[in-house]
Amino acid sequence: MIANADCTVYYRVPGKDCDTFKMQYVPECWWFCDEKSSITTDGLKSADVFTVRIEDLSIKVAKGDYLVRGRGPKTIQTVRDIAGFEYFKVTSANYNRFGSNPHIKVVGA
Repeated sequence: MIANADCTVYYRVPGKDCDTFKMQYVPECWWFCDEKSSITTDGLKSADVFTVRIEDLSIKVAKGDYLVRGRGPKTIQTVRDIAGFEYFKVTSANYNRFGSNPHIKVVGA
């Protein structure tokens, strides 16, 4: 797989009083951003849709996690802490374990 970026995964850990975030750095991934648009009765609506492929199957990624392009901050309290970075919320994570190129396909907006 061709790698064109690195990224940081932030996943929420539920706590007794409040939730915290853990991070995991991924040194190589394939990062792609596509702009999708549609015409509605309110006018033209557009959004960025991100697709990231990670070769390391030991990385934990799930729906609701956040991915930051590059090396993000070591600790965050809220999502606002990554506002200065290119990031997205994961809407799906598929572990493609079989075939000639096993990887994790992560999609989000």
